[in-house]
Amino acid sequence: FAKFAARILLSYIYEEVLGWNVAENSYEQLKTFHRRAFKSYLKRGVEIERLDPKLLKLDLNKLSDALDPSADLDFDYLGIQTLYDRYLIVDKTSDIPLRLETPQFFWMRVAMGLAVDEGDEMNDRAIEFYEVLSTFRFVSATPTLFNAGTRHPQLSSCYLSTTQDDLGHIFKV
Repeated sequence: FAKFAARILLSYIYEEVLGWNVAENSYEQLKTFHRRAFKSYLKRGVEIERLDPKLLKLDLNKLSDALDPSADLDFDYLGIQTLYDRYLIVDKTSDIPLRLETPQFFWMRVAMGLAVDEGDEMNDRAIEFYEVLSTFRFVSATPTLFNAGTRHPQLSSCYLSTTQDDLGHIFKV
């Protein structure tokens, strides 16, 4: 039931962000809808001063081709609801607030924010980061998820200064 409920919420997100309609469009069309909406999402995010303009310097065609909406099927309800409520960027400039991000736009935005200063490798690094994040092999801490790719890219909330990398030191056995 958690997966089924997640897919229902995902369909609402896709309708709000992409204009995809569960009654009219197929699941197979989601990749096309994502690819088509990706650039406008980034441009709108920059326009309303939520996203860093540096993101527009990346190869948006290459990055949009890397988006994989099938990765959303790994979410259960609590995960997608948490993203929806807390992490997906919302455009609050009109009377009705609208989410600008799907989960895959979110992961790619974070990856782009992490890779934006990687020079000639920034596009390849963004795709590598995206693939790690979107498949849940690694998920960054909340400050990175909230802020990577935004105009205020705080990427960490705490630092360990004197902890060695062994259990004996960590637990002071």
